[in-house]
Amino acid sequence: MRTPLWPAAAAVAGLLAALFVPGPAAASPAAAAPVTITSPELSVTVDPAFPRVVDYTRRATGDVLHGNEDRLSTVLVNGTAYTPEVSSTPSASAVDYTMAFSGVTVRSRISVTGAVVEFRVTAVEDTPALRVHSFEIPDHTLVSVRSDQPGAALATATMHTATTGTGDTFTPVTASTPVDPAATTVMYGLLSTGRLAAAIDSNSLYDNPSGGTARENGRIGKRVTDHGSYRRAGLWSGAWLYRAQGAADTDTEPLPYVRVAVTADRNADSVVDWQDAAVAYRDIWTPPTGWQDTARRVVQRIPFNFASQATHPFAQTLDETKRVSLATDGLGQFVLLKGYASEGHDSAHMDYKNIGARLGGAEALNALTTAGHAWNADFGVHVNATEEYPVSTTFDPAHQSGGLGWDWLDQSYYVDTRKDGQSGERLKRLTDLKAAAPGLDFLYVDVWYGDGYVSRKLQREVAGLGLQLATEFPNTLTEQSLWHHWAADVGYGGSDLKGVNSTIARFIANHAKDDWIARHPLLGGAELAAYEGWQGKTDYPAFLNTTFGTDLPTKYLQESPIVKWTADTVTLENGTTVTNAGGTRRITTGGRTVLDGSAYLLPRDGKLYHWNDAGGPTTWTLPAGWRAPTLYRLTDTGRQLVGPLAVGSGNRITIEADARTAYVVTDGAASARPEPRWGEGTPVEDPSFTAGNLAAWTVTGTGAAVTRNDRGQSELTFAPQTAPAVSQQLTGLTPGTYAASVWVSTPAGRAATLAVTPAGAAGPESVYADSSPLVNDLGGSEKNGTTMQRMKVLFDVPAGRSTALLALSAAPGPGTVRLDDVRVVRSARTPLNGHTYAEDFENVDAGWGPFVFGGAGGQATDPRTHIAQRNAPYTQAGWNGKLVDDVIGGRNSLKSHEERPGLVYRTLPQTLRFTPGHAYRVGFRYENGFAGDYRFITGDGSAESATALGQARTATAFTRTFTAGSDAWIGVRKVSAEGSHNEADLILDDLTVDDLGPAGDGELLVPRNRMRVSAVDSQETAGEDGSAANVLDGEAATIWHTQWYAATAPMPHEITLDLGASYPVSALHVLPRQTQSNGRIADYQVFTSVDGTTWGPAAASGTWADGTGVQDAAFTPRAARYVRLRATREVNGNPWTSVAELDVGYRP
Repeated sequence: MRTPLWPAAAAVAGLLAALFVPGPAAASPAAAAPVTITSPELSVTVDPAFPRVVDYTRRATGDVLHGNEDRLSTVLVNGTAYTPEVSSTPSASAVDYTMAFSGVTVRSRISVTGAVVEFRVTAVEDTPALRVHSFEIPDHTLVSVRSDQPGAALATATMHTATTGTGDTFTPVTASTPVDPAATTVMYGLLSTGRLAAAIDSNSLYDNPSGGTARENGRIGKRVTDHGSYRRAGLWSGAWLYRAQGAADTDTEPLPYVRVAVTADRNADSVVDWQDAAVAYRDIWTPPTGWQDTARRVVQRIPFNFASQATHPFAQTLDETKRVSLATDGLGQFVLLKGYASEGHDSAHMDYKNIGARLGGAEALNALTTAGHAWNADFGVHVNATEEYPVSTTFDPAHQSGGLGWDWLDQSYYVDTRKDGQSGERLKRLTDLKAAAPGLDFLYVDVWYGDGYVSRKLQREVAGLGLQLATEFPNTLTEQSLWHHWAADVGYGGSDLKGVNSTIARFIANHAKDDWIARHPLLGGAELAAYEGWQGKTDYPAFLNTTFGTDLPTKYLQESPIVKWTADTVTLENGTTVTNAGGTRRITTGGRTVLDGSAYLLPRDGKLYHWNDAGGPTTWTLPAGWRAPTLYRLTDTGRQLVGPLAVGSGNRITIEADARTAYVVTDGAASARPEPRWGEGTPVEDPSFTAGNLAAWTVTGTGAAVTRNDRGQSELTFAPQTAPAVSQQLTGLTPGTYAASVWVSTPAGRAATLAVTPAGAAGPESVYADSSPLVNDLGGSEKNGTTMQRMKVLFDVPAGRSTALLALSAAPGPGTVRLDDVRVVRSARTPLNGHTYAEDFENVDAGWGPFVFGGAGGQATDPRTHIAQRNAPYTQAGWNGKLVDDVIGGRNSLKSHEERPGLVYRTLPQTLRFTPGHAYRVGFRYENGFAGDYRFITGDGSAESATALGQARTATAFTRTFTAGSDAWIGVRKVSAEGSHNEADLILDDLTVDDLGPAGDGELLVPRNRMRVSAVDSQETAGEDGSAANVLDGEAATIWHTQWYAATAPMPHEITLDLGASYPVSALHVLPRQTQSNGRIADYQVFTSVDGTTWGPAAASGTWADGTGVQDAAFTPRAARYVRLRATREVNGNPWTSVAELDVGYRP
């Protein structure tokens, strides 16, 4: 969860002073007779000596609203008062003005069209001597009402986002209304008398809004003043920005305007009040791009990808989109792809075109949007325009603000959003995304803290690309954003920043956007009930309950604007009303009740949707003209016919419904839905068993079925004591390597197998799981909380072939096998180079190679480990003081960033299988920011043996040998607390495993905790910690070093280990000093002894090359309790010796 951290507004000297600053006294211009401009609706009195409206008269009735009776002569430019020379040219419906001062000319016009009066600046002509940045007419009072007008009232709204309270203020304007000591600003301002009402809208803009002008609250100026015989409430535009700080002289903002809409009774309730003004406001505002789609988007989803796991690849999201469309009979969907880029959420921004390769890349994303549009779904992606990550190819410290941003998978850096926008770089990145994914409908801009100019510029860029906008916080990007995450996600974010809490704002724009406090007793509110991994949520039935129980009624009430709002009833422009008078919520359309409490029969798209929380019979009136109502139950695979409904008197029907179950009623038989083509665009048909049957698969044996679990997921199950198989011919393959994978859970001892046999191959490539020992704690996976984990097999399609047979099977045994989400994608093999197993993390299709998340941090959580990419120098050690490289070799490494305590990752039998009783050597290269954070684990079931990974700020070799038990695995555990220090990072690469054969014939290592250093000829303890004991501490960064500080001990040097018992010793393994070559051994001898006193000839001798890898001295096994290493020459001829770690091998 993000916590908003609003940056302090920067003070811009000489650019923008306080909003309403009185200028120096100026001589009043000579009085000029007012002029009148007219339209068929209005007669408007205007001052020809200065752009000032005196009053408005409705021509049909003679009713009047006032403007400003006070003479004006001052403008504010860049916060400084000027008294311009003014000339004007009137016409029948407009007055054109020229205002000249200090070499600057501002041309403007007051015009009337219909019932709308507009003041607009038509040109600004300035010079280098005085560049116009901001422009304002203080106390302009473009429209006003007076206390001597019956019913005079002022209604204003400010930005208020808490779940309690309101941003609205309703003020009767009377002789006793308090006078404002100074002008203030608001977000919305409406005026009314008993005869006329007025709304005002402006494109007012501030470069760096703060205080009272922040968060859209500077749009409209407002002041109540005392004029002796009456008090006046006036409204006018806030200040305008013409040229922003840092902008080129030619980079100017749209010219200023302000509009006033005058109206009488607009909602036919025989009363004129603020609500009539609010209706009229919609005549002059500019609604957000795409507002017409808001009511259509009933379904709200977030397929979530994170930490390289690719739990929701684009092809799977397409199948889910089809499933939801069938389950809702085609309701519009708003699908936010959170984590579409690189390794998932919060990865590689701001390189927007870096579409996640593990998710299918741009090709699969475009296939999703193209096909998904046919299922009435709109798609957008989550982008970050506030922070950038070093892995991004667009990373540029020159446009950063210097602060540290979000820090989960990687440390991000705050961007100077002004520089980013003005440089054109952000627009280029957005344009690149649009080119890469032209089918996107909207962008979701995450964690945007900007305000004023920087926000307006970003909104223009997004809209200019033909994209709609959504965002996170309810009080940002409000001019263009259609959907605000914290408003829709009721349990997410804080109660003080939840949604816009204003009756005025919601009255105006309820139909146009989703930015409101949810669960309003009349209007409801759009709600997101995630189930695709966002926040670890997996409950598809809860999602359907919210979609039908909350969102469909909400969206029904967004199909038309609000025209009337009382304490218990809201009326829409189309005549629909919603009321809770009497304590029960009811919606009525055309005289028919369409919602009664928690049951409804809502018309939409030519059919009627039925829902009943309680279940049972309910009776409804059909729309006029319906003759053959037919009831269908909705399921994941489409409509199921229930049957025709009998029509009674008054065109009424009764529906007997199951509780919380969706139905549709059509007039006659429903038209057929298109075939879903499950798995469209992939080699596998119905890969997630969404069809609810095995029609796409060939079944052999008995016991195979598709079962719906309690989360609403369809899974392939193999019943206990059966041995079934399901198979499918894959087509359309091209020569090369593929990865086939599936989620699997199986009881211990029952083998479940994934096998692929390419055409022309000698036999199948296969993998099996015969236990599921680890709970899936990946928050981004719908399988979290279960024991389902991936298993994968690579297979090669030979040249000239294009097919393969994929089969899933199980051996007979107790308990049920569950499988889901078969996936086949292009891949590549890691060269083995003589090893039993190798992984360099260069070609992982999903996840972390052989490792799965171990649960560090708790259940259903998001790990802080991912596959990192190289973007030198920014991802590598040394840049900005960075301690370790993100990538050791090639393009990718496995990075754990400041992980939480616990098991970070481990292998499973199906990802890396160890034969019980065999000895294995595990090797990898690693870097580690600090000692004491991470340990390498060899495990056997729940038993663990740990080796501390020392500080290693350059690539360091690691080797361990162990004997596999019956449930052997390897992994990494974090032991220090989260946040104990920055850059508690572990980077792992080039993993290799060697099977040394049965332990009786292979080497084992003497446990370090049984060994001690029994003798050493020299050790440095003054100038550094060069204690001999360091060779057994498991820390590669600590070393034994012979004396050098006070004196230098000469060669040769010796260190002796007591093994604690006699072993058939066969080798000494030496890890050299990792950070530099000083002290590394060149010529050596190894001796053994049974008693530590009698030493025979050297068991091994030779010369080691200079390097950081483990160096071995092997010899014929012999019984020994003591082992001595003698160094006779250092690699550079120096007199000292150093060693990082020692291990003793033996062969039982």
